[in-house]
Formats: sequence, structure tokens, C-alpha cells
Amino acid sequence: MITEAKFYLEKRKDKKTGQLMTSNVPILLFYSIGGKRLQYYTGLRVDSHLWDESAMRVIRKAENSAEINRELNRLKARAEEIQQQATVMGDELDLDEFKERMRGAKPKKAVKDFLDCLPEYLESSRLTKSANTIRSIKSGFNIIGEFAKDTRTRLSFKNINQAFYDSFLSYCFDEKKYGNGYTGKLIKDLKAFMNWATERGYNSNMDFNKKSFKKLTEEPEIIFLNYEELITLFNHDLKKNGRLEQVRDVFCFGCFTGMRFSDLEALAPEHIQNDYILYRVVKTGQVNTIPLNRYTRQILKKYEGKIPGCLPVISLVKTNAYLKELFGLVGLNRKVQQTKFRGAKRIADTSPLCEVITFHMSKKTFMTNFLAKGGSLLTAMAITGNKDFKTAKRYYKVVDSLKADEMQKVFGK
Repeated sequence: MITEAKFYLEKRKDKKTGQLMTSNVPILLFYSIGGKRLQYYTGLRVDSHLWDESAMRVIRKAENSAEINRELNRLKARAEEIQQQATVMGDELDLDEFKERMRGAKPKKAVKDFLDCLPEYLESSRLTKSANTIRSIKSGFNIIGEFAKDTRTRLSFKNINQAFYDSFLSYCFDEKKYGNGYTGKLIKDLKAFMNWATERGYNSNMDFNKKSFKKLTEEPEIIFLNYEELITLFNHDLKKNGRLEQVRDVFCFGCFTGMRFSDLEALAPEHIQNDYILYRVVKTGQVNTIPLNRYTRQILKKYEGKIPGCLPVISLVKTNAYLKELFGLVGLNRKVQQTKFRGAKRIADTSPLCEVITFHMSKKTFMTNFLAKGGSLLTAMAITGNKDFKTAKRYYKVVDSLKADEMQKVFGK
């Protein structure tokens, strides 16, 4: 919507008399853009008694009224043209830019903004990040896009400030029902993009680096299969259900190696050498080595020469759906409690294991049972490719609790 330009006489008092000036008074143009009222001196003057306030023009009987009014009409058209051009180009005019354009200056060369830079950022990220990571980042920015659409927030570098942060958190908690963990991941990806844009000269707004614009963190609970449950699953007779049998074998292979789903998906016969799995981690690109054990050997032998790769891996979505069906069939229905936070609000939920199982639980099962059976944390980290010691040592707490439970089973409280 184009705002109409308006003209007024300047209200300035005479320094000597203190009275409003009535002779040779400057004519000012007022224009509203985005809620901001901009003022511009037209360079024209007139005696106040020769000015028609309602028409906002010089009365006809005044000398040179036709020339002055023609110039006012030109300035009005110029102001509205500038606003129209800015709207089409997606520019946000400030007072100085408006004045420069009124004086005839050409619009400044358009600088890439938030949405213009995003495709370039994603393309640049492909050089150092895995395809799965890129998909995760794109998914996160889709959510930011939904937020902008639902809240009518313009995605611009200058708008990524504390108000944006507070509004986005409210959206994630109240509308999307996300916990601190996933919301923090979205903030982390946003800050990484802002840093990238800043380094390349696209962004000069540093509000995202303030302490209050922080990535939320949440220590997720470690839900895992204890050793008895894992062996029960491994030995369960599924010969009459090949679909679930294959999903079970892939999941158990993850439980006995700590390998990510993406790495099992890419596992090929050439990666099995001299009783070891030698492969390059999909997520990090680093080379990793994992010794085989009796369980992994048994699974590999079962499918050797029968399928193109090493394991009968299907899509992650189907795998997670079939795991829930599998756990229900095997009777792995132990109640587990999951506690999440949305801001400071604590949300606890208790569900059967068969309802919360996902493939990611295989890595947690490996770490927990490896430590419970006497393996070292550093070795477990080397096998899984986990470099974050702070995150990995959380498993000690679980193992201590597991040991206490086993002690009570054997000797009582």
C-alpha cells in the first residue's frame, strides 16, 4: 500500500520574538514508510497566509504559485515512486536513504539478504558436511521459514535480534511443541549461518552473538537395551517373518558395533578385512576401525553372497516403524520414562519400550553394555567415532545405575 505524501509548513519560532514564523516559511514533505515518519525539506518557502492547509498547496493568488505547486506535485510523485521501487526490490528505506533518493541519487546496489544467501550457504556446506547433515539443516530452515510465514516476520539479517529469538522460542515451544534439544539445534544452525554470512560480508548485525541469543541445551536421557534384552532380541525366532528378521539383524549389528545407520547403509564387503570393519564414517569422513565379534560375524555370514551389500538395510523411516512392531512382538515392553524441557517447563512421559524405540537406540545400547562389561570409555569412543568426551561420559552414570540394579538383584538391598 502506497502512503500519500503530505506537505506542511515548518513550525519554527522566531528567535527574537518567540512567535511562530509566518514569513518565508519552509515547506516540508512528510511521508510514512513502515511506521516511520520521514521528513524532507522541499527547498521551497512561502508566507503562511498564502498557504492552504487542507489542499496542502500555495493559493492561486500568490506569486509563482503555479511553479511552486508544480514542484510539490513532482516531489509527491517522486516520493511515491521511490516507495514503490523499494517495495518491489524488497528494500527497507531509512531516512537518509529516502533523502538521498529524493535528491536524485540512484538506489544503492542490492546486497544479498537472508533468503538470497541461504542457497549459497547450503551449497558451500556441501563441501564439508554429509548429505544427511545438509538435509537436517534444510529441514531446520524450513521450520524457520514456517515461523516467518505464521508470525509474518520478515527474514532479513537486520531482523535477527533478541526480539526474533524470543518470538522463535515461543513458536517452537508453544506451536511446534519442540523440546530444548531440538530447538537448540535450530538456533545452532541459525547462528552458524549468520557467522558464515558475516564472514562473507553479507551481514553486519551481530545481535546473534550476544549471550542472551544462546543455543539451548538439554541432556537427553539414555534409553537402551540391557544385555539380557539384547540377547533375547538377537535369539528370538523370526524365521516366519523375514521382514522383521532383517530389521532385527541390522539393529543388533548396530548394538554390537555402535555404528550409525548411515554407515551400516553404506557398508560393503570390501569394508570387512582381517576380522575388522574398516570404513570411512559417512557423517565425519574419518576412517574408523571396529573389531568383529561373534555376534557381528554371525550376522554377516547369514547374508554373505545373498544380497548386494553386507546387510539388508531398508529406509530409516521404515526401519523405525518396523522396530516398534518387532519390539512388541518380542515382548520388549519395559516402561521407560523420558523427560524433556521446553524452556524451564519439565515434561515427563512414561511409555513402553516398544513405543519409543528408534534405530539410534542401538548406539546407546552398545555404549552402555560395552562399559558395563568392563570396556573403557576411550575405547568405546574410538569404536563409535565419538570425540566429545563430555557427552560420552554421561554413560558412566547409566552404568553405575545399572550396576546398582544388578547388585540388588543378586544380594538384595
